[in-house]
Amino acid sequence: MIWWDNLNKQLRKVVKRHTDSNLQANHSKAAELELEHQRLIEELDDAFMEWKQAQVRFEYALGMDETDYAICTMEASEKRLAMLLKRAKQNNLRTNAYRQLIKRCS
Repeated sequence: MIWWDNLNKQLRKVVKRHTDSNLQANHSKAAELELEHQRLIEELDDAFMEWKQAQVRFEYALGMDETDYAICTMEASEKRLAMLLKRAKQNNLRTNAYRQLIKRCS
């Protein structure tokens, strides 16, 4: 039964390599997901600041051209913010920063 022992050892090595590679893949996926969430939070924060600036620009607009520009900027920033919030919801992003951002927007 020496051949059986050798076969068993080889099989264990293959299973161990396969298990190790799966663990590394899962770890890298988790790190990648965390990085994606961090980028999304940063984009949400930027979009929120852009939206706030657009509101201020609208409040202090002088004349028709500035008002039109302020309205276009505000609409674009609102759409960007809504898009990012939708993406965060789809990614099931639940962090304190995200919750605070939602509170600030409402």
